[in-house]
Amino acid sequence: MKVIFLDFNGILDTYYDMDVISDCNLNRLKKIVDATDAKVVISSSIKNSYYYLGHFNNICKYLLNTLENVGIDVIGITPYRDSREQEINDYLKDHKGIESFCILEDDYDIKSLEENLVKLPMQSEEYPYGIQDEHVEKAIKILKK
Repeated sequence: MKVIFLDFNGILDTYYDMDVISDCNLNRLKKIVDATDAKVVISSSIKNSYYYLGHFNNICKYLLNTLENVGIDVIGITPYRDSREQEINDYLKDHKGIESFCILEDDYDIKSLEENLVKLPMQSEEYPYGIQDEHVEKAIKILKK
């Protein structure tokens, strides 16, 4: 199985419309999924409402519903740990059937998994749009290893 560890803010939204999934960015994610038959695991901190409250908050529900509506399978969330890197490493230890994975991230450096990281710049006025075509190409290449 191929897996995309997906951050939300900075990947699917834009600097100009935060917390709203951009259709262009959603289409780019779908392109990765379609090219690789990958499944998604939510690694974004928005999933932590599940650990704090026992249920997903509205923004996480919105993300899950939007992905599902375009045919992207979300198969899980990373556990809550002290770092994103530890969360992903622990998820990988607990799910042995993962043959390849990539991490779509803009906020954290993940040193131990750097070869699987598609690192986007933090959103700003200079870089406002989230995932772009070059990130799609890199993710596909990583997942097809």
